[in-house]
Amino acid sequence: MAKIIFENEQSFSEDDLELSLLEISLKHDIPHMHVCGGNARCSTCRVMVCEGQENLLPMNEAEQKLAEKKGLESNIRLACQARTKGDVCVRRLVLDHQDADLAMHEMQATTGREQPVVILFSDIRGFTAFSERHLSYDIIHILNRYFQEMGEVVLANHGYIDKYMGDGLMALFGVDEQDSDKMCMHAVTAALQMETALKRVNTYLKQNFDEQFEIGVGVHVGEVVLGQIGHRDNAHFTAIGDAVNMASRVEGETKSIDSSVLVSQCMYAHIHEQVEIGQTVKTQLKGKSGDYLLYEVLGLKSE
Repeated sequence: MAKIIFENEQSFSEDDLELSLLEISLKHDIPHMHVCGGNARCSTCRVMVCEGQENLLPMNEAEQKLAEKKGLESNIRLACQARTKGDVCVRRLVLDHQDADLAMHEMQATTGREQPVVILFSDIRGFTAFSERHLSYDIIHILNRYFQEMGEVVLANHGYIDKYMGDGLMALFGVDEQDSDKMCMHAVTAALQMETALKRVNTYLKQNFDEQFEIGVGVHVGEVVLGQIGHRDNAHFTAIGDAVNMASRVEGETKSIDSSVLVSQCMYAHIHEQVEIGQTVKTQLKGKSGDYLLYEVLGLKSE
């Protein structure tokens, strides 16, 4: 006998624990979606385990295979395959046909998880004025050349290029890394190498357009939600959360103090023994309350 709770729906005692969670829910008249008929092919019967995950039997081969294909996190189980040996509380995740359509078509790295990552924002200063002086073709050509250089730096330091925003870039470090110190050093190394890469871009710009770029890079570490966001045919893996906003604000402060690379106090705690620091600034950040300490990074001590 086990107590089965379907959160926000029903709770009941069930004595036939040979049944799957899907069979139990249907037995108790819960309108549980199961487009493939409960054969571990569609994942529309998926549930989130709220309590009692230790009471569920391990995934069988069919469930494991589909979970890997769909990027299901460990707390998401297929009700058609999952069986319990004790009390459990779950929540149905596919509630209507539109949910079912999304579930059947998704192919992603994760259904959503919280974890700490490092967020890096970079931006070209004065790019609007630059774009007003040049032809459309040249603007796109130069941006692509610039992003090629910056992107190579991010990738070489185990980063993930999250998105481009006009002349700005957002990158993540630590998506597949558990060591906080290591991910922070990857990110700050990338930020410093961006300055070196910019010199190559500026050599080209000076020779061919009589122009020079300056950039600002802001870096922060914090908890985010990672997942695939967007239309099912054009979804994008990204990070959302206050830590992302914080990184953007740190980057914005590079203009105020005429610095190329700024890191938050959280970042500094992980890297202070390995970097050379310039200015330390106590400031307020747009949209944030209170004062924040930001640190200018000049280089690596090993250099």
